[in-house]
Amino acid sequence: MAISHRAGMLVYSVRTWPGVYYSRDVAGGVETPPLSSALWRINTDGSHREALPMVAPRAEHPIAGPDGRWIYWQSENAGRWQIIRANSDGREAQVIAPGAGLANCWSSAFGAQLSRNGSRMVYTVSNGSTGRIVLAGADGRDARVLAPEFGYTYMASLDTNATRVVFSGPARDYRLLVMAVDQDEPGVLTPDHPDCYGPQFTPDGRTIVFIRRDGGLYSVAPDGSGLRQIAGGVQVEFFLSPADKHGSTDMPALSPDGTRVAFIRRGPAGPPQVAVVNLDGTNLRMITRLPGTCGRPAWSPDGNILAFVSFVDDRPQLFTVSATGEGADAPRPLTQENGAVYAFCWISEH
Repeated sequence: MAISHRAGMLVYSVRTWPGVYYSRDVAGGVETPPLSSALWRINTDGSHREALPMVAPRAEHPIAGPDGRWIYWQSENAGRWQIIRANSDGREAQVIAPGAGLANCWSSAFGAQLSRNGSRMVYTVSNGSTGRIVLAGADGRDARVLAPEFGYTYMASLDTNATRVVFSGPARDYRLLVMAVDQDEPGVLTPDHPDCYGPQFTPDGRTIVFIRRDGGLYSVAPDGSGLRQIAGGVQVEFFLSPADKHGSTDMPALSPDGTRVAFIRRGPAGPPQVAVVNLDGTNLRMITRLPGTCGRPAWSPDGNILAFVSFVDDRPQLFTVSATGEGADAPRPLTQENGAVYAFCWISEH
């Protein structure tokens, strides 16, 4: 039975550059060709594609509030990153991070994530050589650095009610760290397991899901018990070309009800594809079988559809597909951009 693609809207960023894309680590940052990026909005049936107003030459990594009223993204201006909040159509955009109390010490802010109830956010501030996790209200107010003496940390997410935060970073060789937001110091959640990325709480707060450099998808309780591998063969990083040496983490995606995890899986043959597995490790199944490398899986608000990107020629484009991977519905292309669809988010209807 055909699925409905009217599960909301998608906001996505399109990155463009001259020539061949490349990246490499250099002192104080990452070297790439000159980049520009813009935000677009499209209905999930492929209609009403429109550009969102721009406030700077770079706009990337959009996220949306749970009620669909607000969208957030990170914008680069004169070498510094800021977090922007706007209405879901891009109007009334305002810089909300780094705030006045942080900007003197931390020149950039990026990596915003909201709690599921939409009350608070976490993001990373950086001065070019180190970074820290910041907790703030959803409007950017009341921002404060968490565990300021702990060392370089980032890649954070909150539990549903914004009472705990889990994160990672170079401070402990990317071991997972967890703390209540009213505590001063985090605890090390995976003392025997470095190289952990993309941690996130399930909606009920009982489990944290993450990936490791070894290609495993894992779960663990917030007290460190019950560590187990859910699946293997994970494609940990997303790259834009063979010359892209500084890829970005391809985060696993929890379904809205917290019972399933979507991720990008390498197979014995062919490019990496979208896969789904139950939280308990059962019913692993491949959702796509496309000729191009896939990345960035994300669930629709109703849990019925997965959006993702897949390479068409040398640029990733945006697709949707039934989250079951069954039936007559093949992956559906939504975009035909000249640039690369680099990141996106779902917007709930309100």
